[in-house]
Parts: sequence; C-alpha cells; structure tokens
Amino acid sequence: MNKYTTIIGMEVHVELQTNSKMFCSCKNNPDFAEPNINICEICTGQPGTLPVANKVAIIFAVRIGKALGCTIREFSKFDRKHYFYPDLPKGYQISQYDEPIAEHGKITLTFPLQDNIRDEARITIERVHIEEDTAKLTHSGSSKTFVDFNRSGVPLVEIVTQPDFKTALEAKIYCQELQLIMRALEVSDADMEKGHMRCEANVSVQETGSFEIVDGLVKPLNGVTLNQKVELKNINSFKAIEKAITFEIKRQTEMIEAGKTWVQQTRGWNENTNKTILQRTKENAQDYRYFPEPDIPPFHPRTIAGTVHLPEFPQARRIRFREEYGFSYADAKLLGDDKTWATFTQNVMSELINWLYALQEIKSKTDEIKKQKKIQIAKLAGGWLTNKLTGLLNDTKRTIDTLATSPENIAELIALIYTKKINATNAQKILAEMVVSDKDIDPTHLMEERNYGQIKDENLISKSVDDIIERFPNQVVQFKNGKDPVIKFLVGMVMKVTEGSADPVIVEKLLREKLT
Repeated sequence: MNKYTTIIGMEVHVELQTNSKMFCSCKNNPDFAEPNINICEICTGQPGTLPVANKVAIIFAVRIGKALGCTIREFSKFDRKHYFYPDLPKGYQISQYDEPIAEHGKITLTFPLQDNIRDEARITIERVHIEEDTAKLTHSGSSKTFVDFNRSGVPLVEIVTQPDFKTALEAKIYCQELQLIMRALEVSDADMEKGHMRCEANVSVQETGSFEIVDGLVKPLNGVTLNQKVELKNINSFKAIEKAITFEIKRQTEMIEAGKTWVQQTRGWNENTNKTILQRTKENAQDYRYFPEPDIPPFHPRTIAGTVHLPEFPQARRIRFREEYGFSYADAKLLGDDKTWATFTQNVMSELINWLYALQEIKSKTDEIKKQKKIQIAKLAGGWLTNKLTGLLNDTKRTIDTLATSPENIAELIALIYTKKINATNAQKILAEMVVSDKDIDPTHLMEERNYGQIKDENLISKSVDDIIERFPNQVVQFKNGKDPVIKFLVGMVMKVTEGSADPVIVEKLLREKLT
C-alpha cells in the first residue's frame, strides 16, 4: 500500500458562445483585438446600473447540466461573491452559491490500456452554476497593468467535481472529455489556449488511512490534522494539466517528508520553469460574504429542462462505433470524437457494408464468419480513414469539411481494396487524386483510366517474372540452394516493375513454378 494518497478535485470554467454578455446587451466577443470596445455601464460596474440575466446562457447551462447527468433544480438564484481585485470593478462578482442550476451528476472516464482492456473512473459532478467573467489584465513590466473589459460580463459556466480523481492522468482525460461535450452541445468551442475553457485543480496529499470522503467532503479520521489543499490556476493546455498536478503532488510529498506544513493557497503553473508558484493564500466561502443578488429575481431552470434535447456525445459514439462497426478503441476515438468526422465515417461505413455484403464472394454463412469479416472490414476502413486519408488531408492542408470527394466514393475505394481489385499502392495514388480534386471522383473510373487495376492475367505477369529472373541471377541461385525467404525479394522486384499492379499471389506462384 502507498504511504500517501492524492486527493484531486476539478473546477472548470467554460465561456458560453451567446450573442450578448451575461447581464447586459453588449456583444459577447472576448477575443476582440481592440480593448474596451464591447463595453457598457453594466459590464464595467458603474453605480446605479441594473443587470438583466441572459436567458440563452441559462438554457446553455441547463443543457450542460443535463449532459453531465445532473439534477436540474426547481429553484435557482444569483448571488454576489465579494472580493477586491482590479479585474472586478463592482467589488463583487454575480455568481451562484447555495442554489446552482444543476447538481449531483456523473461522468465515467475510460482509459484504454490495451485494445481489448479498459479501466474506468467514475467522477461525481458536484454542481453546475453560471456566473459572469471578469475583465482581462495585461501586465507590462513590473509597474503597469492594463485592463480590458471586453471579457467582463461574458457568461461563464463553472463545473465543480467532488474529489474523485486519483491521478493527474484522470484529471487530464476528464478535461478533454468536457471539451468534447461542450463542442457537441454547441455551447462553446472550449479553446483552452484562448481562455474559453479554464481548468483548475484542487490537490492535496494525505497519509493513507488518515481520512475518509463522505458526500464529497474530505474528513479526518482519529483526530488527524489534514494537510491543506492547493488550488492550481493558469493552466492553458491538457498537457499542462497533467504536468502541473504531477509536480504539485511531488512538491507536497517532499514537504510532508521534510516535516513541513502549508496554508491553503492558490498557485499558478509556470510553463517556463515547469513548476507551480505561489499566487495568494486561498479565501474560504465565508471570506466572499455571499448574499442573494437583489437586482435579479430567482428563476426555475427545471421548466427549461423539458425543452432541452441532447445530441449523441463522443463517448457514446465511440462505444457505438466499436459495437456497430467493429473499430478498435483507437480508431473509434479518432473517428468518433469530432462530429464532422463521425458523420463522414458513418456514411462511409453504411455504404461500404451494404456494398460488400451484397457481393457474392464475401457473403457470410455463419455468425462467426460475419464477425470475422466485420473486424477485417473495420480494420481496413479504420486504417484508410485514420491513417491514409487523414495523412493526405494534413499534407495538403485540407480538412474533412472541404473534401469534395463523397463518403460513398471513399467507401467504393475501400471496397476495391477489400475485394483485391486494386492493390494498396495504386489505391493510395487514387486517394491522393481524390483528396486534391475539386470534384467528386469515382475511384473505379479513375482505376480504369490509369490502368491501376490489379493484373491477374498470368501471361502478362509471366513476362515480368522472366525479366526479374534474368536480372537477379545471384538471388535465383540462392533460392535454388534452399534459401526460401529470397522469394520475397524476387516478388518485390516483380511488383516494382509492374508498379504494384500484379497480383502478388500469382507472382509468387509463377516464380516458384519457374525456379523449381
């Protein structure tokens, strides 16, 4: 048993893509290059102004709560969270405290250790609430700080978990999964580099057996004084999430070993030094002096919940891709996480399977044969989609959205490969032409025009075999003297001179006949 146990909880803020800000009609465009353009008296905190809640933002928050399996509350309200900082001109933030929009949800994380083995972590969502974003501070040297209020008042959803994470890897995968969910819901692009999604981790290292977690609260056992938690901020990538938490676990463990203690605090992640750095000691809830926002009436989010319809999420789609098509875990993730790729893949597989099972030479007589062929087809299709097609799109700086070639014609190309009507080398040439073309190219027509079809005529292949036997006498002698593996070299040479068009099975058959 490990001497120490790590306790990790996550708080994730997501900027919502509404047209206007949370409590005013200013344009919601926090990335606008020119500072202090999309601002008004409300989002700059002028005295005497009255906020009005953005209904679309509340609907988005309800949608997020439902997506995370939360209970949507019958009654909810806004509160004032008081603290003083230059990015908060009112001296308080309009947020939610004791009556959030949603609470008590679940998300299951899956970790593919091998292609046929999975490990899971069940994470409890404590709450989903909505609040306004603060202004953006830009520091110039050590003496100047500039404030941009374009971001002030942008609607934010905060998603808080219970301390259910055991490792930094779990925390990273959770954040990646949240980003996919936000994009599937179309409530935010959740771009971490732009600050549209900000992930914060609460980390503490405790002696194993010194605590228990009850309803999300960490409680000491046997009168033990627990170590304080540390909140990690300024994390702007998934890789940094894992690195920051890993470093903090190591730092706290070393302090415990040295007999040191620390106060509850907020630390930032420094990408240059790969270390966490102290920012400030952490406030408690009572320090914020929460009280109900008097200018915004309470509301009933559950009345909205019945009108919210959820899409298929990437996690469910991965499972379906494996079960329905037979894809590997890796292929199902690559093809299922992005909505556009998933739709394209579904269309390819639908057309491919209908076509192949209609062909006489691959009709199946038993369920076992069907299962075997399903896996073979999935492996072939997955490889051509995730490797060949993706590679060509990257090389030509194109995306699946701009591809002129239809899923039906990609399916046709894969079918030609599966039925050995064309070899992989020539299929790659055809795919390259399909990717760069502005038209939807029929691969069969292109195969016939370029004479890319696989040659099965023994008379035609025989001429190339004779040529190779004559050009490589040393290898011929080696084969005749019992070095059977040399036959692969000779087959390769025939395939080279035929530009990959000859059927390799027929090539090897003719070589053995002529050299025996």
